[in-house]
Amino acid sequence: MTRRPSPPPRRQTLHLAALLVGSLWLGGCAGLDERSAGGDAEAAEAYTRLGVAYLERNNLPRAMSALDRALEHAPSSPEALQAMAVVYQRQGEAELAEEAFQRALNADPDLTRARNNYAAFLYGQGRTAEACEQLERAVQDSQYARRAQLFANLGRCHREQGDVRAARANFERAQSLDPRYAESYLRLAELELAQGNPVQAQRQLERYVQLVGETAEARALARDIAADAAPRDPGAL
Repeated sequence: MTRRPSPPPRRQTLHLAALLVGSLWLGGCAGLDERSAGGDAEAAEAYTRLGVAYLERNNLPRAMSALDRALEHAPSSPEALQAMAVVYQRQGEAELAEEAFQRALNADPDLTRARNNYAAFLYGQGRTAEACEQLERAVQDSQYARRAQLFANLGRCHREQGDVRAARANFERAQSLDPRYAESYLRLAELELAQGNPVQAQRQLERYVQLVGETAEARALARDIAADAAPRDPGAL
C-alpha cells in the first residue's frame, strides 16, 4: 500500500470511545518464521496477528511494517486491511483509513469487527448518520461476541441524532444481551436524566456502580441527578 507522510493527528472528541475496545482481533504474538508459515495465506495471517499485537501497544511504525508484509502476501485480506485502517486512523490519515476500511468490507461484508471500527472512524469524523448506518448493519450479526457493545454504541449514535426512543431501546437491548455490560447502564442513566427522569436515572446509575464501582463519570452524574431531584425553592430566580 502507498504510504503518505503523516501530519500531526487532529484532536477529536470521540463520544463512542468504547467502540474499539477489544475489537482489533488480537492473537498470539509469537516470533515469525516465513519458512514455516506454510504459504501466502498462513504468512498473511501471521503478519496480521503480529501487526495487531503492535497496534494494541500503539507501536504504529512496527504495526504498519507487519501489516504491509501481510498485504504483500494477501492484498485483499480483510483482517489486515481493517487493522491497517486503524493504523491510518491513529496517524490522522483519514482518506487512507477510509479507503482501507472500505476495501476490507468489500472483501468481506460480514466482517463485523471491521464494520464496528469503521463506524467509530465515521463517528470521529462527525459523520454520525453514516456511523449509525454501519452500526445498524453490524448489530444484525447475532454471533458477534460483543453484540451488546454494538447496541450500546448504536444507542449513543441515535441519541446524538435526537432519536430518544431508538436510543433507549438500544441501551435496553444491550442490557438484555449482556446484563453485566456496564456501559449500557451509564448511558441509559444519562439519557433518563436528560429526559427529566431522575428516579430512573438513579436506578441505572446504581447498577453501573455495582458492576464497576465509583468512577469519576459516575460521581459527576450522581451529582447531576441529586441536583435535578432536589426540591426547588419557589422564591429562587
